[in-house]
Amino acid sequence: MSIFRNLTPIGIDLGTSSIKISMKNKKIKLPSIIGEPNPGFKGLTGDKSWERNLVIKLENNEEYYVGELARLQSLVKILLAREGRMKSVKDALIAVKAALGLIAERAEQEFVIATGVPVATGTEEMESLSKTLVGSHKIMIKNDATGDIKIVKARVLAAPVMPEPYGSWYYILKAKGEKKAVDSVIIDIGHGSTDILTIYNGTILRTASGSIAEAVDTVVTKLAQFLNEKTGRMIKPESLIAVLEKGEYVVNIGGVEYDVAPQIESLAKYVSRVIVDEVEKLLETLPPDAYIKYFILVGGGVYIFGHSLKEALISKGMIKSPEQVLIPDDPVMSNAKGFELIAEYYANKIISRR
Repeated sequence: MSIFRNLTPIGIDLGTSSIKISMKNKKIKLPSIIGEPNPGFKGLTGDKSWERNLVIKLENNEEYYVGELARLQSLVKILLAREGRMKSVKDALIAVKAALGLIAERAEQEFVIATGVPVATGTEEMESLSKTLVGSHKIMIKNDATGDIKIVKARVLAAPVMPEPYGSWYYILKAKGEKKAVDSVIIDIGHGSTDILTIYNGTILRTASGSIAEAVDTVVTKLAQFLNEKTGRMIKPESLIAVLEKGEYVVNIGGVEYDVAPQIESLAKYVSRVIVDEVEKLLETLPPDAYIKYFILVGGGVYIFGHSLKEALISKGMIKSPEQVLIPDDPVMSNAKGFELIAEYYANKIISRR
């Protein structure tokens, strides 16, 4: 008899800016970074949560900061994805195992993990990550602020890896009660890139899918340049991301407030046109019988680009009705939530064979 009590499905979205994890009612978001430990540093004492103080210790005794701890404290930072693709299967595996240890409910547990990676990631790399995930893993994580250690014996029975926007497509169709696959384009606007995934007859159409650099980073970089010229101060683009996420569009520089809403609106329209031009070019490769019913907008960039993207799609004549543009209830977590549903599908198949 198995020492594991049940089979737990997990959805993971391994994006260019963040890792999103979905399991039951648990939703976790971490920066998509691992890094080397910083000697002499001891945790984020102001916030002792596991999410902000996550360290993974490997079997060879190597340690890595993961997520927020790596972003803030590692001198050597390793980005898990860049330019629309997963950079390293080894680094991705470290991050996924750390996420698994973080979200696990018991010391010994069986899992099915469905993982999404950026669209430009090659098929061989996706297959390699899937094969590496399947099997038994002893995971040791540490809270660097408290010194607490958590050890999980995880057995992964299946680990499908797919382009990350596929999760949102699956989630949306389930939510709408669609009984069969619907031709769709999913536009996933992240911080470092925008992924475009086309589904035709239920299959990912690689020739009509791709990734471009224009995304949230484009807006913050150009906005920083505008503020540098206006104030004479050096503004770091990454410092403006919090402003965009709040949606208030007012920045405080040297005690003076600046309303940057007009600049953000103008930049959003520009980036949206670039994205829709790329979508139009990709869709020229579609078979003649294809009919794109839905354009699904996901990712953190939806809050900035959602309205202007819809306008650009209408002006290009790519949609007949605004109702063809769909945005999930939680566009940041929708990929991970969809992959959890996919993991449930695989888990049910495994259980039915037992």
